[in-house]
Amino acid sequence: MDYTVVGFFNEKDEAQKASQKLRNDGFAETQVDISPFRTEGTYTGKDYEYEEEENTSGFWGRLFGDDDDSRERHSRVGARTNVVTVYATNKDQAEKAVSILDSLGALDVDDYDKKISTLNDRDAVKGNKNLSNSDESIQVMKEDIAIGKREVETGGVRIKSRIIEKPVEETIRLRDERVYVTRKPVNKEVSNDDAFKDKTIEMHARSEEAVVEKTTQVVEEIAIDKDVDQHEETVSDTVRETKVDIDKNDSKRDKNKERV
Repeated sequence: MDYTVVGFFNEKDEAQKASQKLRNDGFAETQVDISPFRTEGTYTGKDYEYEEEENTSGFWGRLFGDDDDSRERHSRVGARTNVVTVYATNKDQAEKAVSILDSLGALDVDDYDKKISTLNDRDAVKGNKNLSNSDESIQVMKEDIAIGKREVETGGVRIKSRIIEKPVEETIRLRDERVYVTRKPVNKEVSNDDAFKDKTIEMHARSEEAVVEKTTQVVEEIAIDKDVDQHEETVSDTVRETKVDIDKNDSKRDKNKERV
């Protein structure tokens, strides 16, 4: 069973990219067709005044038969986009074509058709307003001004403390002791009670060494304060308002101009 798969793209290069992707993925060149953007009619700035073409209506008619709504919807979208048509020979091939077209950004027919309808309705309303002179008016506007004040930063002072080190040097006198042994000849008698007894004598040597002790004291306090002055300033600006000149035509006298 043969299948026809259709993809709609806004840009021609998107349609060409989709066509190339289909051929790269195994579709024969005769199975892929590109129909470029072909809307005919009067361009209104938003959309075209569209009338279904005889050739395209036949193509969509063959696809949708008696389903006029689907035929007209696809015909409207197809006339405003670039159409890639794939003629698949089986269901698997048709599903593959759908997957490729969707992955490359094919448009949703229903969403795009609603967008067309919205734009046309909006242009129709705009056109009706242009045709109705009674709805035209000039709005008289007046601009008011409100003068206030706000605080802005004009300057300031920042104080940051940091720790520094500086060398301090001072000379002091230190005392060192040294113990030594002296000998001298002696010739005197000793009683038997004092002779040949163990005896120990000792002497200790002492020295002085430098000792550093630190104390901390506050020598100055630094703070931040500010003075507040007031002054008057005159602010000048302009305000706008609408002035309307009305020309009156009077058959009995010359044209007069009234200013509002």
